[in-house]
Amino acid sequence: MLSIGGEKKGLSPLTPTGDILTIRQLSEYLMVSEKTIYRMLDKSLLPAVRVGAQWRFRKRDIDAWLDEQVKKVEIGGQKAVLEELAPSEIDVLPLLLPKNVWQGVPQLPRDELLSWIVMHATLDAGVDRQALYESIRTREELSSTALVKDAAFPHPNEPSDFGFKKKRVLLAVAREPVIFNDPNGYRPRVIVVILARTIQGYLLTISRAVKLFGNPALIGRIARSGSSEEVIAAIRDAEERLMASVSR
Repeated sequence: MLSIGGEKKGLSPLTPTGDILTIRQLSEYLMVSEKTIYRMLDKSLLPAVRVGAQWRFRKRDIDAWLDEQVKKVEIGGQKAVLEELAPSEIDVLPLLLPKNVWQGVPQLPRDELLSWIVMHATLDAGVDRQALYESIRTREELSSTALVKDAAFPHPNEPSDFGFKKKRVLLAVAREPVIFNDPNGYRPRVIVVILARTIQGYLLTISRAVKLFGNPALIGRIARSGSSEEVIAAIRDAEERLMASVSR
């Protein structure tokens, strides 16, 4: 199961009866804006119950919904949430370019490192890099995206604001662990910035990325790599093994 959360900074405690989430709690749990939640509700994309004028969500229903979206892509033969999402968009490897992978980046505080990544990235022409950095930083302030011990997965607060022509991943390997203000004390070395066209596209990629980079063996191989090509080769091998285990 894709696990995004636990009690992150700013997330109100879940109610003891059925783990019921409000709009605000769900937006923090999924790491998206409340505006995105309302837009998904308008399209009937989320399991929800209306209580008077308020929307409520059972956490177990949301977890099951996330699993189902991933399964639709991983198993094949079914549509993803949005028709424009190709099944391959769950994979991390096709989203990586050597020029967007950096090994041994300067040791910087979290926000300066995020700025460094955005300013050095190869992006679509016309993307406002300062606005992109501010959006990523704003999202990070809501709750830390250090979801596993050695990797963090920053992303814009509202991906659709930037009109990306395609999804891509920016990957930086820090020389030393970076303080990400995570309540679990995670200090990642691998920073995986996911730039998706839509929030649905982001959710598909994060489901794969958490599984990949939660593997200490992959993190160790990445840390020992001497070039962006070696980092990409390590991810290719790990993703192939992961997919082989899923298909059994």
